[in-house]
Amino acid sequence: MNDYDNPPSPPQDFQGQDNTGVQPGEGNTLEIDVGRAMPPSQPGHLPLLQPQVHAAPVELLEGGQARSMVAEGMHFVGNAELRGPCSVAGQVDGNLTQAPGVAVAVVVTETGRVKGDITAQKISVMGHTDGILDSGQGEVSLHDTASVHGLVRYGRIQVNGADLNATLERVPVQKPGA
Repeated sequence: MNDYDNPPSPPQDFQGQDNTGVQPGEGNTLEIDVGRAMPPSQPGHLPLLQPQVHAAPVELLEGGQARSMVAEGMHFVGNAELRGPCSVAGQVDGNLTQAPGVAVAVVVTETGRVKGDITAQKISVMGHTDGILDSGQGEVSLHDTASVHGLVRYGRIQVNGADLNATLERVPVQKPGA
């Protein structure tokens, strides 16, 4: 008798199955290609990850303005130049500044927190800010849920019961034709 008449049985695991996943005695055979070499790796054909210019799609409004949002639960660290309205429901550690030649509105919602300066034509705060709020000749609205610390520069201001611990600086509004 030789080894061809009586092949060795496949190794068994704990449940009586061989390591190929086939139950012993089922009559199933497992064919494996043996001796075929792996193709040589060609670095020129491997996919490479390229950095994207925009991580998320930008929603454009009429006039080419882009809407920005820091969602609740998101923490943004850095400075942003705004080209359209911005809503902050998460946390921003940095400055939010309107781009030159653009008038934007920034809203800090009840869950929003900004530690840095906000420069925009219209600023509305319902959350927490710590820094300079600068609307120039524009308007600032501080709602009853707002907590504002720092400096507020404004042309017009509306305060509705906000926790206000800031220096107020009024910028004179120039009348048209004056």
